[in-house]
Amino acid sequence: MSEKVCCPSCWTWSDIGKRSTCQRCGSPLILSDGRTVDTLRSEAPPPPPPGAAYPGASATAAPSGFSAPVFASRTPVEGRDWVAVCRWITLGYGALAAVILIGIGLVVQHITVPVTDASTGITTVQTFDIGPAFAIAAILLAAICGLFAWLTRYPVARMIFLLLDALATLNALAGIGGTAHAGGVGILGLVSLVVDLVYGGALVMSLLPRSQPAYV
Repeated sequence: MSEKVCCPSCWTWSDIGKRSTCQRCGSPLILSDGRTVDTLRSEAPPPPPPGAAYPGASATAAPSGFSAPVFASRTPVEGRDWVAVCRWITLGYGALAAVILIGIGLVVQHITVPVTDASTGITTVQTFDIGPAFAIAAILLAAICGLFAWLTRYPVARMIFLLLDALATLNALAGIGGTAHAGGVGILGLVSLVVDLVYGGALVMSLLPRSQPAYV
């Protein structure tokens, strides 16, 4: 409901408008509290500029506490989670192989083999200490696996590893097939095949681009 104003001379009431004087007699219009329209308008604050959210704000500035709109786009990025999976598989395989080699070196430290002298033709039995050899092999294997895990961050290296893994998988399948024809399948062969398949799948997933939200 709009506010009413009164003409003190004509004693007529009307809705407040743009005029501050009576249209009939020209007397200043007054409100119910006794103030004139001119006084009311002089006391009222100036209207805010267009586009401002509050008095005193500029037309282009956003109110304090509110950020500019954020637009989301989907950008294809490399699957870093699968890179980490490939790296952990490499480290785990290297650690397991190193432990197996060290265990073999501790269990079978010495071997005795017959050695034939080519010049004299005499065969003698000699004992060799293979413990240090297995320990050195375990250290080298762990170092190589660590290097491969570090190189996994590069897509070119993962492509090479995928090719090597495919060759190892085919070799494991051929070995299992030959063992099956002979009447049995080795547990180590099955474990190696499973590891090769899992590692190959992780490598493939790491090379495929996937989309994730990128905010600009």
